[in-house]
Amino acid sequence: MASNHSLADPACAALQPWLPELADGRPLPPEAAHLAAHLTACPACQAELAELRQLFNDLDALPAEVPPLELRDNFLIMLEEEKAKLASASPTGLTAGRGGQPLAPVVAAPVASQPHLSTQQWLRMAASVALVAIGAVLGLLLRQPTAQLLTQNDRPQPLTLSARLAAARQQPASASQRLQLVSQAPAAVVEPNDPAVLTLIHTLDTDPNPNVRLAACEALFRLRADPRVGPALVEALPLQTDPNVQITLIEVLVTLREKRAVPQLEQLAQKPGALPAVRQQAESGLGQLI
Repeated sequence: MASNHSLADPACAALQPWLPELADGRPLPPEAAHLAAHLTACPACQAELAELRQLFNDLDALPAEVPPLELRDNFLIMLEEEKAKLASASPTGLTAGRGGQPLAPVVAAPVASQPHLSTQQWLRMAASVALVAIGAVLGLLLRQPTAQLLTQNDRPQPLTLSARLAAARQQPASASQRLQLVSQAPAAVVEPNDPAVLTLIHTLDTDPNPNVRLAACEALFRLRADPRVGPALVEALPLQTDPNVQITLIEVLVTLREKRAVPQLEQLAQKPGALPAVRQQAESGLGQLI
């Protein structure tokens, strides 16, 4: 991080101690409010503030550390040891009552026993610290399942494949990410009228990457039981410009015996701008469908 970027500038040096406060979302205090104008005009301070904010965000994103169960056991062992020491160091003023139960002392200890009392007080203090510590750790451990349950209940449900495909097209997702989603579609679509089929059709018609369109064509072929697939493949043929997608789409239409594709195949077989291999594939498809 760009620390001490411009300490020669008095304003930068004065603002430097307050940058962590600003990065944490707190405003400048009244005695440093005049430095806000410097921050607005100083690119170096702005850059350092941005780096601090990113650092704080990264730290906040780290998963919370949960004390291991061994720590609880160690505290319990230590607590028992301190309790045993406390019992062995008890003053004689503690007498046993009925049933062997200890009674609280009723007579103040003499001055001569003050050193012994100091040791006892120290042991009590150690035991108290151990109790506080074990209480805090056990509280964390006991709250953890509840916190996990609340997190699971409050966690938003996973997006459907259709939503993820649509989001991948609207957001700047890479072609490889879109290709991976499209390839997963046939295995994920298990219900009739799944909206993911329409998203695949839209991907075949409009995705800028020919490999993604090719994967969408193959995915739709695997989902050919859906009544929307056949007509969509027919309508997609005139929209395609990539030879690999055109040839694959013709093969799929012929395999599906989709006679509604005959007019499109006739046009493609006679299209001057089409590659010879594409025109030959279209002519071959016509011979099999007519």
